[in-house]
Amino acid sequence: MPYIKGKGVRDLYLIRIARIGNKAEIHPESEDKEPRLVFELEYLESIPEYKMVKLNIFNAYKDTVLGRIIKE
Repeated sequence: MPYIKGKGVRDLYLIRIARIGNKAEIHPESEDKEPRLVFELEYLESIPEYKMVKLNIFNAYKDTVLGRIIKE
């Protein structure tokens, strides 16, 4: 879910694959070969309104129950 500061989230995506990669895979002109998390995403849907979500940097990649986002 891309988060927009002050608004929250609206577009929902499913993480299909999470792997280790680097910036140079996508931008060959970059010589940045440092390891990074790379996500392969599948778009699911957009909800009608933005919803605020409590952000916690230490739990950034935990599962989020979509029903909780949509109902709040």
